[in-house]
Amino acid sequence: MKIEKQRVNRPKHKRVPLHMLKTEPETFQFREFETTEEHVRGLADAINAGNVLDPMTVWKRGDDDYVVVDGHHRHAAYTRCGYNKNVPVILHECSEADAILLALDENTKTKLPMTKTERDNAAWRLVCSDHNLSKAQTAKATGVSDGTIAKMRRTRKLLEEQDAFMPETWWKAMRAAKGLDRPEMTDDMVEQMIEARAKALDDKIGKEIESVRPSVYE
Repeated sequence: MKIEKQRVNRPKHKRVPLHMLKTEPETFQFREFETTEEHVRGLADAINAGNVLDPMTVWKRGDDDYVVVDGHHRHAAYTRCGYNKNVPVILHECSEADAILLALDENTKTKLPMTKTERDNAAWRLVCSDHNLSKAQTAKATGVSDGTIAKMRRTRKLLEEQDAFMPETWWKAMRAAKGLDRPEMTDDMVEQMIEARAKALDDKIGKEIESVRPSVYE
């Protein structure tokens, strides 16, 4: 299905009720984890201390339909604090394809750069989407080379011809296309595996610490 392009309006700075914002990480989050406990905890402490967080980037999909494009940690922190005031956002009215590209653009601006594996997976998701993005658009949005994107397109076509399940990650797609039982681990895969285990451990420790901290409302 081809997504029709909508007229792109100029972004607006607004404040909207937190309960009107929704998150769809399966579409707009291109990192391995939607949020990390340590970051959410730090932002929640900042909110409770009276600090103002940067506006979240939000896509206005329709009337009263607001989706967080960038700012999942801020949204989680506001929610954790039970924030009952309007929150600052930068509102974009555009097509879904443009909103996805905006999410990727915001991710590349953050202080924590996306790993190569995350960028590859982001490109693979775009290649498998129905947004009909060009190789140039996908390369610009993800930082993945034209050659790799061309290989992804060939892999998608091959898997479709075989009526195979479309894997969520690029390395699983390569494994499926080659019919391998076990993928050959690259340096990037090893790095990503280590990073994933470290984040999972940090998340677990953070939740345990959070469970014994006194509530700010007590």
